[in-house]
Amino acid sequence: MAPCKHANLLLDVSPNATQAGFARPPAAKRRAAASLASRIEPGTADEEEAQNLAGTFPGPLVLPDDLLSVYPKDPDSGQTVKVWQRSKHRNRLNAGTPNTIHVAAPPSYSPKMKHMREWIVPLTATEGEEDVNPPKPKDLTDYLSAYYHPLPVTQTPNLTWVPWEDDDRPPNATKDENRYIGLKQGQNITRIRTRPCPDGAYERQLNLGDILDGLLHMVKEIHPRYALVMMLHHDLYEDETDDFCCGRAYGGSRVSVVTSSRYHPGLDRYQEIERAHMWPASHCGNFVRRKCGIRSGAGVKRRKVMMVEGDGAGEGKGEGTAMRAAVDAYVAAPAPEKDLAGLWFGRTALTASHELGHCFCLGHCNYYACAMQGTAGIVEDVRQPPYLCPVCLEKVISGFLEVKEYANVGRDRLILQRYKKLHEFCTGKTRAGVKMFAGYGAWLGKRIEALKAEEEGGVGQL
Repeated sequence: MAPCKHANLLLDVSPNATQAGFARPPAAKRRAAASLASRIEPGTADEEEAQNLAGTFPGPLVLPDDLLSVYPKDPDSGQTVKVWQRSKHRNRLNAGTPNTIHVAAPPSYSPKMKHMREWIVPLTATEGEEDVNPPKPKDLTDYLSAYYHPLPVTQTPNLTWVPWEDDDRPPNATKDENRYIGLKQGQNITRIRTRPCPDGAYERQLNLGDILDGLLHMVKEIHPRYALVMMLHHDLYEDETDDFCCGRAYGGSRVSVVTSSRYHPGLDRYQEIERAHMWPASHCGNFVRRKCGIRSGAGVKRRKVMMVEGDGAGEGKGEGTAMRAAVDAYVAAPAPEKDLAGLWFGRTALTASHELGHCFCLGHCNYYACAMQGTAGIVEDVRQPPYLCPVCLEKVISGFLEVKEYANVGRDRLILQRYKKLHEFCTGKTRAGVKMFAGYGAWLGKRIEALKAEEEGGVGQL
């Protein structure tokens, strides 16, 4: 079968959205959601602006089994900038301190816990893709430093996996029963539950809640700090009903965890991930129709089916837009098999930036396709974008502007600096050949071009 060329792009929600009961907030509400103004009157320019924005910030796909399809009225989605700004529990930046983000590397192993290394090896990996170099904490630190620019990002000293000496299992407990291990930081050791992996993808899983509890002790001792994200390669679960989970944040407490385990490229076939339509190619019109069960061919009124009432964005080539540039760069980049380590890192970095977003007290997003969307699983994860939409980016930048040193730089300049840092990261020699970073780099290039044109008094392509 010939590879898909992604000729047409869907720039709004899929046909499945209506069937699922999801109603995307209209253009006027999206504009108001991204503003701190007390009141914004709907205007005749809203629809025109929405069509222009769609080429850069498409709507959420809402494909069958996506989170917004399963929970179309998710109460955790739809946070506006005003609601975020007025929240009493928001984590404000502290004036006069570096507000550092800390990245905790995967813990080292004490001599008695070296067997835990076997737990990060997938048991259901595709032959030839089992042995891939895992994401590196240094690379994640560099990515987050660009993503949350201008906040400093640094690595913390390693934690250590140690035995849990007070293991109260019965003497005849089998290896398949729950076990305890210890997570050591300084003189503090937290008990971590482990269990056999229910679906057999890995040998064992660690309990995410226990790990986050351990990080709460750790974060109190780190100064200066704003938030902490821990990177793991072990499979995780939250409760006994879970198959697995990839990350979680205690946003109010500024701690988060992300694991690379389920993003291992060797599990793609097992998890039915379609590499040809990861972001940005997830917005391919042919792909969306197929996932929604809509046939192409004679007698099918494609444009009528794909157009969405309100924006008129629908499906088209998207020529000259940031999304078109992203997809073209994605197509031109080498096949994922050429750099499986880069593929693995990109997925992990996206989730880490999402979980840290919760530490900024950002809620899930339903306004646009956005890095702050909630997801229903791995298959949806790889279809979502790495960028922050206009609503979510405005929250982050507004938080920066509350600190004098960042306010002096100015809103527009902070956004442009951030995009330039991310562009530099994505187009670096070790990442330009990775499809996600190639697409993101091209998308960022168009954003920088547009913002520079606006700065110079011209008209940029939104």
